Amino acid sequence: MLKIGYMNLDDPVAIISPNGSRNLGSFNGSAGLIMLGRFNLDEVTPSEIKMAMDQRRTRSALGFSTVGGKLEDLTETAKMAAQEGRLMEVELPLTDGTADLVKAIKNSGATLSVRVKPDAVEDLRSLARELKEAGADLLHLDLRGLGPMAPKIVKKISDGGAPPLMIRCDVGDFQDARNILSMGADMISLSDDADPEFVAWLTETLKKFHDLVGWYNAPKHICSGGDLRGMAFCCPPVKNCPLLGALKKVGISPEEFVDRKLALTRGTPLEPGDGTCFGSLAWCCKITKPCFMRDAVLDRHGIAPDEYMRLKKKLSEDLLKA
Repeated sequence: MLKIGYMNLDDPVAIISPNGSRNLGSFNGSAGLIMLGRFNLDEVTPSEIKMAMDQRRTRSALGFSTVGGKLEDLTETAKMAAQEGRLMEVELPLTDGTADLVKAIKNSGATLSVRVKPDAVEDLRSLARELKEAGADLLHLDLRGLGPMAPKIVKKISDGGAPPLMIRCDVGDFQDARNILSMGADMISLSDDADPEFVAWLTETLKKFHDLVGWYNAPKHICSGGDLRGMAFCCPPVKNCPLLGALKKVGISPEEFVDRKLALTRGTPLEPGDGTCFGSLAWCCKITKPCFMRDAVLDRHGIAPDEYMRLKKKLSEDLLKA
């Protein structure tokens, strides 16, 4: 369903096991990722971490979390993680040299997650951008207890330029998960004391949603408060609307946005659109929003709803990359 570094995950739910004492087999591979630790690198060796990982029998992808350690400890552990195909997570002291430390660890080849306590960071958005530039594959944030503020924080960080986001949050049902994912989160992390039946239900529901829609963490429309990825669904900016504020964030004019979107969809299945509001699927909305004009074009050109959304996902990536 998603790829983080060299990790291929079946679903976007991670189970965090602080001491590995729980019977993780009770999740029966339902979680996309299981994270063991925290291992203190001042007290354990990479081979001991490997031994703890090898003792786990699960169909889920595996990773581990670390604290402490000198640079040589971190890089040696990262080499082990790369050799074993595991995700390595680090909690680092947040100083001016944090980005350089992340670069050094990444040079060892591991898929790397950086775990950060938001209340310990003055400018989380800037830190996220620095970690992305340093090569971090994942940014893990704990936003539990923040209620409706959590999705807003995710949106702010995502819009500022960040690595893929894994969010520890309060999830009691599918809608809670969607609220976080639709604002730019790529993964959700839960404690290993979560109900295994709930985890199995949630992951299966997210898979079915992805199969149906084609984009499991598709953003809301910009005009409904969505993050910048939602520009893929925007109309041309022909009136005063929230899109203008989004364009200011990415530093392009309305005219540049129109030219860029048309160029990116030229020659693709999103180019046609006779009968739609603006003559091209490039300007059409999410598949979950009813529109008989869009659907008529999709039917005429043989484009399935999930394929349409995958094309929109690529368009959003290209728009933000350009």
